[in-house]
Amino acid sequence: MSSTEIDKLIDSVLQEKEYEIKTKTESFSMIKLSDYKQTFMELVFVILAAGTSAKLALKTVNILAKDDFVINASLSQIISKLKECYRFYNVRGKYIFNSRNYIKEEYDNNFEKIFSLNRAHYKRRNFFSSNTNIQGVGMKAASHFLRNIGFEDYAILDKHIIQIMKENGLISKKFSVLNEKNYIKIEEILRKIALKHNISLSTLDLVLWYSKTGKIIK
Repeated sequence: MSSTEIDKLIDSVLQEKEYEIKTKTESFSMIKLSDYKQTFMELVFVILAAGTSAKLALKTVNILAKDDFVINASLSQIISKLKECYRFYNVRGKYIFNSRNYIKEEYDNNFEKIFSLNRAHYKRRNFFSSNTNIQGVGMKAASHFLRNIGFEDYAILDKHIIQIMKENGLISKKFSVLNEKNYIKIEEILRKIALKHNISLSTLDLVLWYSKTGKIIK
């Protein structure tokens, strides 16, 4: 598949799934950063989604969110609850608990404060991807989190997106190691494609992800 063919693919998906994609992207912008619980649960979602399916992560988040369980639970309680429905219960339980406590102790559960102190594009993502106190969140998960709370200019480079780019000759084998430098380079390639089609990176992600999976999931 050439760059011309990927353009055709994008146009085809946009035409076929225009309403669903528009509805999904609009739902991201409805997240209110002033709503700590809602925003934190999006962070929990991306911590759980890493290395698993978005469907499983979403199902698990709904369990953890019920009656504000994960907002108030102890580490042992979180791990015990995860053990009932999720594979990596020990490690991810610690990630969620430690990240929750850090945001509470350092920022008084105020995500608006975090973003006001990290307004620049890359600084905003780096706060989550490079911050040792926000655990289990790398470049991809940080981009996913930011996209899900309404920031549109980030690429979520999961295996499906990388595969499409390789199939189209947009990236070479040297990008197999997805370090921060390579991530930014690949993201810039996708940004140019999005610009060409007059869509946001978040919309492009949904388009490409749908073309591989047949699904539109956050």
